[in-house]
Amino acid sequence: SLFDRILLLSHPKFHIKNIHELINTLTNNGYPLDFLFASINNRIKSFIHSQNNDNTHNKDTYANRKKFFCVPYHNKVSEKFKGIFGVDSEIKIAYKPINSLNQIIKLGKDKLDKFNNTNVVYKIDCLNCDCSYVGQTKRNLKIRIKEHKADLNKLQNKSVVSKHQMEYNHTMDWDSVHILDNEPSYIKRSISEMIFIKKQLNGLNLQSDTERFPDNYITTLLNHPHHPTLVSHS
Repeated sequence: SLFDRILLLSHPKFHIKNIHELINTLTNNGYPLDFLFASINNRIKSFIHSQNNDNTHNKDTYANRKKFFCVPYHNKVSEKFKGIFGVDSEIKIAYKPINSLNQIIKLGKDKLDKFNNTNVVYKIDCLNCDCSYVGQTKRNLKIRIKEHKADLNKLQNKSVVSKHQMEYNHTMDWDSVHILDNEPSYIKRSISEMIFIKKQLNGLNLQSDTERFPDNYITTLLNHPHHPTLVSHS
């Protein structure tokens, strides 16, 4: 209709002027004023209703656009993963068969020089005892190792690695750092890091590094027959 064209095709600042001209034109051609007002009101209500429906649809579509993180399912254990992400987080937990864990931890021979790798989970062994430290970084591994070494010179707030070296006069094996996993996703890399932290025989990591990861879950993963052999690469 002519009224629809005014609303859809003209700039909003001209709407009132164009509607006045439309009413004058139609009344001059014999259309009753009451009929015109009723028709215009009905079209306005129709446009408002249509606009509200579009907005509601868009909001529902956005609200349903969730991010999912898959973890292997184990009865009465996997549900504890829900606490890893906040209640209001856009990320939701999804469960999958436990024998697909190799999709979370992907191991393979690094083609690059290991210290040039990024997005890695790594382990540093102590040269003087069986202690080790597991960490993860999205940057070049060599940058993270330099930070570990520099931490030894800090006057306070030293890392657990530096404290171990100072308290026992030990040295970390900086030249033989192991790459345990390579994972671009921060969430998956963090889960992988927690798995390897708990897998250590005598880890230096703080308890807070894995406090969100259920002990029963890591035991299940490591003892499951379909779990891949976790071999570190020097």
